[in-house]
Amino acid sequence: MSSTYDPIPYDHTYVLYEPNDVIALIAVHMTLLPIYIMVFYTAWFLITREIEPVIVVGGHLIGEILNKIVKRIMKQPRPDFHKDFASGSYSLTYGMPSAHSQFMGFFTTYFICIILFKIKPLTSIQKRFASLILLITCILVPFSRVYLLYHTIPQVIVGVTLGSTLGLLYFTATSIARDIGLVDWVLNWPIIKFFYIKDTYYHCYQTFEDEYNSYIKLSKLVKTKRD
Repeated sequence: MSSTYDPIPYDHTYVLYEPNDVIALIAVHMTLLPIYIMVFYTAWFLITREIEPVIVVGGHLIGEILNKIVKRIMKQPRPDFHKDFASGSYSLTYGMPSAHSQFMGFFTTYFICIILFKIKPLTSIQKRFASLILLITCILVPFSRVYLLYHTIPQVIVGVTLGSTLGLLYFTATSIARDIGLVDWVLNWPIIKFFYIKDTYYHCYQTFEDEYNSYIKLSKLVKTKRD
């Protein structure tokens, strides 16, 4: 990197980028994508009271713990420009594996499995298209970490690989937990029932089209009764 490289923080974040570089600006939003996704999980849960986002976040938390453990074991530094990044913090100074890349590896693998094996109403073309979008984001986020000099290529490759492996294992584990009734058992806890938390995402998944058609049928039925 040129000695004239003098990045600035993006808005109120700690992400450094070159403001005159369009690719760097895009890379900033890609590197912030895991945060956007966590906000989405929160909104998903609060609006729908579905347990699925809680389950997924649990997987991400496991991944975060695993990432810190591996970083502490390997103790591989980040690229020279960010070698002192988060100096003094627990494991953040280290770059192997990339936590952002691991997050996206988990996210992409878990939801591709959901799309392929759990969401039956989707057509094969819709499943392929959705999977392609997920794969593209899984490439762009690690690219952003390398482009912004927070990680090396091997660090993001290991991160994606580790996250993808965890995502596959976690999907398998949660599927088994649902099939044997473990999730339903949790949903019957008084505190869970008090907040009306449900698992229609698993038991009776509906697309937006299905929900809309149900609404139309219900509205016609109500109108007929009124007449």
